[in-house]
Amino acid sequence: MSSQDDVATDPVRSQRTPETGTLRERILEWADSEVFKGSISLGPVLILLTVFYAVPVALLLIYSIFVEDPFASGLTFEHFGRFIDVSAITSLQFGELSYVRLLGRSIGIAVIVTVLSLVISYPITYYLGQYAPERWKIALVMLVIIPFWTSYLIRTYAWIPILSNNGFINSALTTVGLPTLPLLNNYIGSIIGLVYVFVPFTILPLYASMEGLDSSLIEAARDLGASRWEAFREVVFPLTLPGALAGGVFVFIKTAAAYVTPSLLGGTSGRMYAQVIENQFGTAFNWNFGAALAVILVVVVLGTIWIAMRWGIDVKGSRGLGGGGL
Repeated sequence: MSSQDDVATDPVRSQRTPETGTLRERILEWADSEVFKGSISLGPVLILLTVFYAVPVALLLIYSIFVEDPFASGLTFEHFGRFIDVSAITSLQFGELSYVRLLGRSIGIAVIVTVLSLVISYPITYYLGQYAPERWKIALVMLVIIPFWTSYLIRTYAWIPILSNNGFINSALTTVGLPTLPLLNNYIGSIIGLVYVFVPFTILPLYASMEGLDSSLIEAARDLGASRWEAFREVVFPLTLPGALAGGVFVFIKTAAAYVTPSLLGGTSGRMYAQVIENQFGTAFNWNFGAALAVILVVVVLGTIWIAMRWGIDVKGSRGLGGGGL
């Protein structure tokens, strides 16, 4: 019998097709597929996000709903109940809700710092994007980035001799006969330090939006009789809103969870929510309650950001600028 007859009569060989090849062929085909190449590219990123973000957040959730040891005790929500004292609410003694008041105060400071950062950033980025000479733009943007070359801690410490009672500002006020101002060891010191630290984070994304802004739209608004404020409100602000939201959201998150700057410039009078969380973990060693406080902070911050993003979409949509694309 010839070899051609052997192949024709072999049932295994006769049924072998490219789709049903050997295991080696399937492995090679899978290794050459776009799905495998994409998985290899995303692998390190997924591992990084899982180890450094997903696992810590999962541990926080686990610790927040267990009595003591997550691996030896039962589930409970008493840690969240300690944050919101129902008996204080029913008896209308809202002064007893110390953790709620501290969280609300921290969120309020985060809003103030975010708004001040945007107010400072808008004129700077408007000049950089619309009026600055091309040959100077890179140098001017570098001036914004230069503070990042110095340690965050050193930059915060530098404000102590400026804001103290005998510091630069109060000495200048005393020289001209004005009373001194309490600028250190309170919320004012925390706000000043946080605005200084986080302003570059709003300038950079806002500058990217300003750089792409068509100046002819502003000129058209002015030619149609709009004042400078109306041109900013109806043209500049909606078109640069994506950059403002990107920077604002980042600054809001960082400020709501700020710890170092309030500790150095705010003192005990300017204490913020993150310092209470650190105290539960590092001093009181009540990890379960500290985890519950951290989970509450994450939920409140994410909810606030969601509301801000929805507001941003509504603002763009109300001006017919395609807000749904945000």
